[in-house]
Amino acid sequence: MIHGSLFSGVGGFDLAAEWMEWTNAFHCEIDPWNQRLLHKRFPDSVQYGDITTTDFNVWRGRIDVLTGGF
Repeated sequence: MIHGSLFSGVGGFDLAAEWMEWTNAFHCEIDPWNQRLLHKRFPDSVQYGDITTTDFNVWRGRIDVLTGGF
């Protein structure tokens, strides 16, 4: 399964996806501290910042599970 994460925070959904052996394709988090944590924990994932300025069309049809930490 391919996982994408929005409003990722500290990566709770990303960590759960990793435990289930899913691929974490990307995460999107605006907070700089959380961005550093996510980059360190998930270095192979694409990292996005502000969701309002990000174009996710590149992922259309490629993500099986999309989570959001609202």
